[in-house]
Amino acid sequence: MDKLAGQYKDEVIFILVNTRGTEAAKEYVRQNNLSAQALIHAAGRPPREYQLRYIPHKTLIDKSGLVYKNFEGVNLSQDVPHLV
Repeated sequence: MDKLAGQYKDEVIFILVNTRGTEAAKEYVRQNNLSAQALIHAAGRPPREYQLRYIPHKTLIDKSGLVYKNFEGVNLSQDVPHLV
């Protein structure tokens, strides 16, 4: 995801939701060597609109704000180019 965030930094926003708090999010960044500034970490309960069913969970939202793919079948490296 870090590579894609760097590649599409002006076109895509990646949101990583962490329900265990800010410190856990920072630790995730360190452990996974994430550096792209497009990655946003949030703490607490995610909004109901995200329709999260499992953790980890991936949802792709298109430019108009509609859900393109939600969890099943999401392949970031193949799907992101189709959304830009």
